[in-house]
Amino acid sequence: MRPLLALALAAGCAMTATAHELRCSLQAPARATAGAPVMLRFTLSNTGRTPVQVLQWNTPFEDGWFSPYVELTRDGVPVPYNGPMVKRAEPSADQYFRLAAGASRSVEVDLALPFDLSVPGRYHVAPRLHLIDVAGAGTVPRPRSRHSGAPLDCNPVDIEVGPPRGRG
Repeated sequence: MRPLLALALAAGCAMTATAHELRCSLQAPARATAGAPVMLRFTLSNTGRTPVQVLQWNTPFEDGWFSPYVELTRDGVPVPYNGPMVKRAEPSADQYFRLAAGASRSVEVDLALPFDLSVPGRYHVAPRLHLIDVAGAGTVPRPRSRHSGAPLDCNPVDIEVGPPRGRG
C-alpha cells in the first residue's frame, strides 16, 4: 500500500510543479488619461524544462475580456466589472496555447473596456488569475473532469489616472 501512496503523492506533486513553473508578470503605464484606453501587458513564462499547454479561458490570453480576471479599485473603492461573462461547454484544442520550455507569451488588453476609468484617481490593478487547465504537450483537449488547474500569482500595478487633457 505504501508504494501506491508514494506514487499517488509523486503524481500530485508533478501536476502541481507544472503550474508552479509558470510565471506571470503584469506591466501597465504609471499614468493614464481618464476615459482613454489603458493597456495592460500580461506575460506568461514557462520556467520549466518541458512544454505545457494552457487553457486560455478566464485569462487575458483569451483575446478579450470574458471574465473579471483582475480586481480594480480606485482610491481604495472597488470598481465593478462591466464586461461579458461566458458560460462554456467542454474546451476544444484551439482554446489551449502551447508554451515551450523557457518560452514566454505576452498579450495586451485594454483595462478601460470592462471597467469605468472615466474618474481621475489612483487605480490599483490586482490580477486574480486561475489557470483552469495546464497539461503536458499533446494531451488536449480533455474534459473538465480531467482538468488540472492552479492559481497563478501575478504582480499588481498602480495607475494614476488624470483628468482628460484640457481639463483641470
